[in-house]
Amino acid sequence: MLGALLSWISDGTFQQQQQQSSSATMTSRNNKKKSSTSYERRAAMQRQLDAMEAEASGTRPSMNIDMGDEGEFVSVRQRNQETARRFLYDEDDEAAGVLTSKNKNTTMAAANLFGNRGPETGGVNLMDHETGIYSNEDHSFTGRIRRFFLGDVAHQPGEHDAIAADSEVYLGEQARASRSSSIFVRLRHLLCSSHQRVLVCLIFFTAFFMAAFFSVHTFGNKTTPEQQLRSENSDRFNDLLDLITLEGVSDMNTFLVLTSPQSRALRWVAYSDQARLEPGDPVMIQRYALAVFFYNSFMVFEKMAGAQAPIEKGEDDQFEGVPIAGWYIQDYWLTEKGICYWHGIECAVKNIGGIEKRTYDENAPIYSFNMTNNYVWGDIPNEIKALHSIERLDLSGNRLQGKFPSEVRRLTKLKYIKLQHNKMTGSLPIHIGFMQSAIELDISKNKFSGSIPTEINRLSNIRILDFSNNVFTNQFPMIRNLKELRYLHLGSNELSGTVPFSLAETPEVREVYLEKNKLTGTIAPEMETLSKLRIFSAYDNKISGNFPNYMFYSNEELEQVSIQFNSFTGSIPTFAGRLRTLHTLQMHDNDFTGTFPSEWQFMTSLRILHLQNNRMHGSLPPTVNKFPVLKELWISHNDLTGAIPPEFSESNSLEQLYLDHNKLQGQIPPEMSQMAKLETLRLEENAITGSVPDEVCNMKTFQLRFMSMDCVNEITCPDNCCNKCY
Repeated sequence: MLGALLSWISDGTFQQQQQQSSSATMTSRNNKKKSSTSYERRAAMQRQLDAMEAEASGTRPSMNIDMGDEGEFVSVRQRNQETARRFLYDEDDEAAGVLTSKNKNTTMAAANLFGNRGPETGGVNLMDHETGIYSNEDHSFTGRIRRFFLGDVAHQPGEHDAIAADSEVYLGEQARASRSSSIFVRLRHLLCSSHQRVLVCLIFFTAFFMAAFFSVHTFGNKTTPEQQLRSENSDRFNDLLDLITLEGVSDMNTFLVLTSPQSRALRWVAYSDQARLEPGDPVMIQRYALAVFFYNSFMVFEKMAGAQAPIEKGEDDQFEGVPIAGWYIQDYWLTEKGICYWHGIECAVKNIGGIEKRTYDENAPIYSFNMTNNYVWGDIPNEIKALHSIERLDLSGNRLQGKFPSEVRRLTKLKYIKLQHNKMTGSLPIHIGFMQSAIELDISKNKFSGSIPTEINRLSNIRILDFSNNVFTNQFPMIRNLKELRYLHLGSNELSGTVPFSLAETPEVREVYLEKNKLTGTIAPEMETLSKLRIFSAYDNKISGNFPNYMFYSNEELEQVSIQFNSFTGSIPTFAGRLRTLHTLQMHDNDFTGTFPSEWQFMTSLRILHLQNNRMHGSLPPTVNKFPVLKELWISHNDLTGAIPPEFSESNSLEQLYLDHNKLQGQIPPEMSQMAKLETLRLEENAITGSVPDEVCNMKTFQLRFMSMDCVNEITCPDNCCNKCY
C-alpha cells in the first residue's frame, strides 16, 4: 500500500491522464460530493431553470453554445432543458433506462418557453470544462501529500460552481466509467475516502509497532557469547575474567573459544588451582600468564603426539587437570606450589635461613624465566607481558615457532632475552627499539627474515646483539649510538651493501661477526678507531680492495682476523706482526700477493695461519720456528719456491703442515722427524725429489696420520709410508 501511495505521489502519469480527459470528467471528480445525493441534483436542476428564465427575461447575457460542424448554434435554453431532463432521468428512471412522458413534456415545455439566440451575442460556453475554469486542484508535490492525508477540501463557491455541479450530474456516468478504467484512479479513490484512510493508517502503524517490538525482542534481548560465558561460570571465574581483560593481558574473544590456551588457563586458576589466590592478589596475573604459556605449549605437543591424560585432577571434574606438556622437566608446574617453586622460575631474592635464595615455595614477583633446552613447543603467547618484574628470559634450545613476541616491549625491566636455537619466523617488529633496558638480545639460529629495523639503534644499553644464522636481507643496518655494544653478530644471513663506517661509532665493541653474507665494497678507514676490537670475522663475502694495515696498527688487542673467501688484493699486511695477542689469522682464498712477511715472527701467540689459494711467491720463511704455539700452517696453492727449511723441525707445536701445490724443490729434510706433534703432512704437486727419509716414515708409527707425496714418479715412498701418492 505504501509503495502504491509513493508511486501516486511521484508519478506524473496520473495527472497527465486526467488533464487529457474531458472537462466533464474533471468536473465530475472535483464535485462528486455536491451531486452525490438526490437533493443536490434537484438543486442543480432548479438553478439551471432559474438561469434559463433570467436569460428569457433579458436579465442575463445570451449564451450560445457551439454544437455543430457548419456554424449552427444551439441555444443554452435547449441545452439546459436537456440537462434538466437528464437530472430527472438520473434520479427517477435510472434502472429503466428510458424516458417517461412526464420527462418528455417537461423538456418540450421548457423548449417552447425560451427562444434561441444567434452567434452575434458573443456567448460563453459554460459547459466547456477543458478550459479548466472549474478546476481548483493543487497539483504540486505538497498538494498531493496534503490531499492524501486531509482529503479533497471543499473550496469556496465561485461564479460557475453551480453549473459545474450540473455538469457533474450530466456527465456522472461517463466520469465513473473513466475512473474505473485506471488503476491509479481506483487507488486514489480508495485512499481518499476518509474512513478508509483512517483504516489504512491504523493498519500501517500497527504493523510498524509490531515489527519494532519483534525486532527489539529478537535482537535487543539476544544473549551475547560473553553473557552466556559469564552465566555458565562462577563469580570467581567472572572476577578473574574482569581482572585479566581490564588489565589488557588477554582479549575477551580468546575466552569465547573454550579450547584456547587462555580459556584453559583461566579455568585452571578459577577452578583447579588449589592455591586459590584472590583475584586481587598482585601475583595472580603472573600465575595466569604462566598457565597460558603451559597450555600453549601443551596444545601443540598434543596435536603432534596425540591426546595426553592429565596427571592431576582439579577440584571440579568438569575442568581438566594438569596434562603432560611434553617438556623434559615440568616440576611443580600448575600445582598448588608457589610459582617461585616451579621449574625454571626464579623470583626476587629472599633470605631464608641466612641464605639468599630465588627459588622457594611462594608466589612472588618473577625475576627469571629460564626454560632452556626443555623441549618447549608452540609460540610465545602475548600474555608474557604480564610478567612485569622479569629481568631474564631464556627460552633457547626449544621448539618454539611463530613471530618475535612484540609484547616484550612492555617488560620495562627485561635485560636479557635469549631465544636462539628455535624455529621462529617472521620479521622483527619496530617495537624492538622500546626495549631500552635490554643488555643482551640473542635470536640467532632461527628463521627470522626481512630487514633489520633501524630501531635497534635505540637500544642504548645493549651489549650483546646476535642476529646470526637467520634469513635477514637488504642493506647492512647503520649501527649508530650503541655506545655500550660489545658483541655484534650478524653472520650467516643475506645482508648486502658495504660494511658501514658508522660501525666505528661503537667504541666499546670487542667482537664483530659479518661472515656469510653478500657484503661488497671495502673496509672503511674509520674501523681503525675500534681500538678494543678483538675478533673481526667477515669471511665468505665479496669484499674487495686492500686489507687496511691500520686495523692491526692501532689495535693491540686483536685476537682473530678471518677474511677468507673474499676478493682482497694487494700485499699481505705487515703490521700484523706487531700483534702479540693474535692467535688466528685466516686470509686464504683471496688475491693477496707478495712474500711471507718477516715481521710476522713476532706473533708469538699465533696458533692458526691460513694463507692458501693466494698468489704469494718467494721462499718459505725459516723463522716459522718462532711461532711457539703454531698448530696449523696452510700455505698450499701459491707460487712459493725453494727448499723446505730444516728449521721447520723446531716447530714442536705444529700439527698440520700444508705445502702442496707450490713450486718447492729439493728433498725432504730428515730433521722433520723431530716434529713431535705433526699429524698431517701434504707435499704433493711440487718439484721435490728423492725418497722419503726413514725417520719421517717412522713417524707413522706414532703421531703422523696422513702423508701425501708425488710418489708416482718424483719421490720414492717406502711401503706403508705414504697415504696417498700423486
